[in-house]
Amino acid sequence: MKISFVSSKIYPIAMIMPVIVCMFIAIFLFAGKAYCTQTIIHESMDPEIIKWGFISAAVATGLSTIAAAIAVGLVGSSAMGAMSERPEMAGRALIFVGLAEGIAIYGLIIAIMILGKV
Repeated sequence: MKISFVSSKIYPIAMIMPVIVCMFIAIFLFAGKAYCTQTIIHESMDPEIIKWGFISAAVATGLSTIAAAIAVGLVGSSAMGAMSERPEMAGRALIFVGLAEGIAIYGLIIAIMILGKV
C-alpha cells in the first residue's frame, strides 16, 4: 500500500500559491511606486524610460517567482521522497529547498535595483 502525503488534487494548487502571493506583493509594491512617480513628475526623466523600468521590474519579479515555484515544487517533492527513505536527510533537504527559493529573492533584488534607477 502506497502512502501519499500530498493529494494529487491539491498538488497543483500548492505549486501555484507561492506565485500568487508573490505577485500580489509585487503589485502592491509597484503600484505604490507608480503612484509616487505620477504625483512627483521628474522633468529630467522621459516617461517612456519610466514605463519600461516598471515593466522590466515586473517581468523580473514575475519570472523569477514562477521559476522559484517550479524549483521548490520539484525539489520539495524529491526531498520528501528522500526523507521517507532516510529521515536523517531532513537538514540537507531543507537546504536545497532554501536554495531553490533563493531564485525569487534574486529576482526581487533585481527589481528593486531597477526601480532604484527609475
